[in-house]
Amino acid sequence: MNTGYIMILTNSRDAIEADLIINALFEKKLVACVQTNNVDSHYFWKDKIMHDNEIRLLIKTKEELFKDCEQVIRSFHSYELPEIIVIPITDGSKDFFSWVDFATREDRNRYDGLGQK
Repeated sequence: MNTGYIMILTNSRDAIEADLIINALFEKKLVACVQTNNVDSHYFWKDKIMHDNEIRLLIKTKEELFKDCEQVIRSFHSYELPEIIVIPITDGSKDFFSWVDFATREDRNRYDGLGQK
């Protein structure tokens, strides 16, 4: 089932870069939630096996906002080839989806029973 809601997975170089991406996404009202955690990444890049510590961003939003989110991520990202992956949300709580709708609305600062004034 396609709910119209997604998670976007990306990693950033450090907490400063992650914060730049996160703040821009929220300022543009593109996301409802971003979770971060430190990860040890191991990957093949330019003929070498690499080992780096990165910040993982798990971003919750609506499918229709993906291209705008991708543009923001790319504009603040330092990597030549950033990981930007969409994970479809196939099912979930209707209350959660209503909250995502509210958090990504242009007029989200107006109380309508889902948020706080």
